[in-house]
Amino acid sequence: MKDKIRERCELLVKNRKVIVKGFSFEKELMSITAAMMYTGIGREADVEKLKECQKILAKHTGLFSKFRKNVDLVLESRMALSEDPEKYIGDLVDTCNKLRKSKMKENDFTIIAAMLICDLGKTDNTDEVMTRYTEIMKRMKKEHPFLTDETDSSYVMLLALSERDIDTSVSDMEECIGYFNSCKFEAGADAIQGMGEVLALAGGDIKAKCDRVDKLFALFKEKKAGFSGGREVVSLGALADIDADAETLVDQIMEAADILKEDNAFGSSSADKGRRLMYATTLVADCYRDASAADDNTFISSVLGILKDQVTAAVISAMIQMLPSVLGAVVNSSDGSDSASASAGSDNGAVSTTVSTNSAGTNA
Repeated sequence: MKDKIRERCELLVKNRKVIVKGFSFEKELMSITAAMMYTGIGREADVEKLKECQKILAKHTGLFSKFRKNVDLVLESRMALSEDPEKYIGDLVDTCNKLRKSKMKENDFTIIAAMLICDLGKTDNTDEVMTRYTEIMKRMKKEHPFLTDETDSSYVMLLALSERDIDTSVSDMEECIGYFNSCKFEAGADAIQGMGEVLALAGGDIKAKCDRVDKLFALFKEKKAGFSGGREVVSLGALADIDADAETLVDQIMEAADILKEDNAFGSSSADKGRRLMYATTLVADCYRDASAADDNTFISSVLGILKDQVTAAVISAMIQMLPSVLGAVVNSSDGSDSASASAGSDNGAVSTTVSTNSAGTNA
C-alpha cells in the first residue's frame, strides 16, 4: 500500500504540472482538483483532450455562462473522461436548467450538483431527486439556519441521490453534529455540519463512525500534523469505513502530505497544511477504496453502491471530498486568503461563485 500511495502522490504532482502547463491562467486549486480526477483512476492528464473539451464547452455555453467561470477546468476534465463529451455537456446543461426551474440557486455548486446527477445516471429522475434535495435542505435550514448554505449542496445532493430514508439521514446528521459539539471537536461549526453530512451518506452505526473520525483527528493532533478548523477536515469522513489501523492511516496520510509538500503548488507553509492533508487523505482513501472495492465496505463504495464505472467513482470522490473546500477557498481568495494559490504564483484572482443570470444564448 505504501508504494501505491507514493505512486498516486507522484502522479498527482505530475498531472497538476501537465495541466498547469496547458492551462496557465487557471486557478491553482482547480488545477489540482482536475489533476485529482485523473489521478484517482491512475491515468495521466491529456491536455489535448482537455483543450478539445474546452472548445466543446464554449460551443454549448454562453461567454458569460457559469459553466465557464470557476469550475470550467473541472468540468472539462469530467468531459474528457467521458465516452462522449458532447453528450455529457448537453445532458449537464439540461440538468442545470431543471435545477434552476426547481429554484436551486445558480452558482458553481449547482454545476457540481448537476454533475452528480448526470454521473449517477439520474437525469430522468431529476424532479424526484430535487424533491428529496429540497426536503433535506429545508430540514437542515430549520435546525441550522445560519450554517446551511450552498456549500452543503454537494453532500445533500448525494443524500438525495442515495435514496436513503430522509428521516434517518437527517437523524444521523444531527446525531453526528451533536457528538462532535459535545466532545469539543476542534473544528468550526460549518466543518462539523459537513462531517455530519458525509457520515450520514453511507448509513450504518453513526456513533462508531464518529468515534473513528474523532480518533483519527486526535492522532493527527498528537503527531502535530493536525487539520485546522476549516472544512478540509471533512475529508476525514472518507476514512470512517476503511478497515485499517487508525495510526497506520494517519502515518500514511502524513507521509503522502510530505511527498506533496515537495511541490510548491501544494504549499510549504503552516497555513497550507489543512488543504495539503485534505489532498493526502483523499489519495489514501482512494487507494484503500481500490484495494477493497470488491468488499463494498469503504466510504465511496458504501455511498455509491450503484456505481460500476471506476472513472465516475473517482470523479465523484474528488468532488464530494474536495470541491466544497476548494470552492470556498476560491471565494475567500478574493480577500487575499488563498495561500496555496499565492505560493504557487499562478492564481489570477478569484471570481465570485454567485453568477449572473444574463448568460449569452439559451444556456444557463
